[in-house]
Amino acid sequence: MVLLDSFLNKFFNKNNISTLFLIDILYMKDLNAIYNFRNGDYLIKQLIFILKNQTKELIKKSLKRNVKISIKNTHADIFEILIFDNLTIEEIVSLKNIIYECVVANNFKLLDSDSTINIDITIGCSKGADKNIKIYAEKAVYNAKLNFLHYMYYDSFLYKNESANENLLDIINYSIEHNLVEPYFQGIMDNKKDEIVKYEALMRIFDKDGNIIMPNIFIHKAKKCRLYYKLMEILLDKIIINILKYKIHVSINIDYIDILNPHINKSLIDKIKDNNVGEYITLEILESEKVSNFNIVNDFINEIKKFGVGIAIDDFGTGFSNYENILNLNIDYIKIDGSLIKRIDEDIYLNLIKSIVLFSKQQNIKVVAEFVSDLKILRYVKNIEIDYSQGYHIGKPMSIQELFGEKIETTTKKDN
Repeated sequence: MVLLDSFLNKFFNKNNISTLFLIDILYMKDLNAIYNFRNGDYLIKQLIFILKNQTKELIKKSLKRNVKISIKNTHADIFEILIFDNLTIEEIVSLKNIIYECVVANNFKLLDSDSTINIDITIGCSKGADKNIKIYAEKAVYNAKLNFLHYMYYDSFLYKNESANENLLDIINYSIEHNLVEPYFQGIMDNKKDEIVKYEALMRIFDKDGNIIMPNIFIHKAKKCRLYYKLMEILLDKIIINILKYKIHVSINIDYIDILNPHINKSLIDKIKDNNVGEYITLEILESEKVSNFNIVNDFINEIKKFGVGIAIDDFGTGFSNYENILNLNIDYIKIDGSLIKRIDEDIYLNLIKSIVLFSKQQNIKVVAEFVSDLKILRYVKNIEIDYSQGYHIGKPMSIQELFGEKIETTTKKDN
C-alpha cells in the first residue's frame, strides 16, 4: 500500500512540484532574554513535537490524500514543513490557517515552573520544482515580517527574475484585458463602538489559473511598465460599484507619484465627482520621503475635498519630516505606522504613540492604529484613546463575496 501511494504521488506530481511552509517564531530573542535560553530551547522542542504530530495529522486530514510530508527545525527559531505535492492556492491558505492556529492555540510549558506562555509566528510559503523554493519561502517570511503580517505566499514560477519577469508582465496585461483587478476589503473598527465602520480597499490581480497575485509582487513592475494607472482605473470602477451597492465607506491608497500622475489624478476626481461618492471615500496618502513639493499635495487635497472626500496620512512616522508639514495639510486622519504599533508595549514606543495621539486630538484629527494583530495590542490602543483599529485581529482582507456572502457578477472581456 505504501509503495502504491508513493507511485501515485509521483505519477500525479510529474513535475516534482513541492510546497514549502517556513515558520518563524516571533520575538525569539526577547523570549530567550526574559525566560532564559534553557526555556527557549525547551520551547523549540515542544514546537517541533507539535508540528510533527498534531499539525501533521491535521494537514493529512485536510488534504484527504496521501502525500509525503517532511518537518524539521532548520535553524534556531525557523521550522520547515515541506509537502511533496503541487497544492492549490485554496489548499495552501487552508493549511496556513491550520499551522497558525495549531501553534498559537498551544500553551508552552516552562522548565521549573507551572507557568505557560503563548507564542506568535510568521509563515512564509512558496511552491516550485527547483531548489530555489526555499529562497522564495524565506523571501515571503521576510516580507511578511516587514509588513507585520502573519503570512505571505511567493510563487517561485512567477518570481525567478522578479525585476524582468516577462511572465509577470503577461499576468498584469491579462488582468487588465480581462478585468481581473479586484479590491479586497479590510475592516477598520471604531474603538468606541467596537464595530467595523469602514474598509481599506487593497488591490489584487489574478493569473490565468485564478491564483491571487499580491501587490508587493506586481506594483513595481506595473509602475515601471506604465500600466499601474490602468490597474487603478479598473480598481476604482469596482470600488465605486460596491460603494453604490452596499453604501460602504472605503479608504483607497495613493502616493505622491499617483498625485503627480495626470491619468490617476484626473481619473480619481472625475469618477468621484461623476458618481457622487465623495462622502464614502477616504484617500490614504502614503507618507514618503519622495514628497518634495507639499504645495502640489495640498492643492490636490483641497480640490478633492470639495467633493466630500476624507484625507488620511498613511504610515505616519516614516516620511513627512515634522508636524509642521501635517499642520499645513488639510487632513482628517492619521494612520500610525505599524512598526510603532507593533511595539506599543515598550515604553519608548508607547510614549511616542501617545504624543502623536495628543497632537492629533489638538488638531481635531482622528487616529487609526495599523497592524493591530492581537488582543494585547488592541487593549493598549484603546487605553490611549486611539479612535480606530485595523489589522488581522480586527479582520483579514476579504473579497466582496466573502464580505457580504453573495455571488457577485464580474464583467470580463471575451477572448477574441
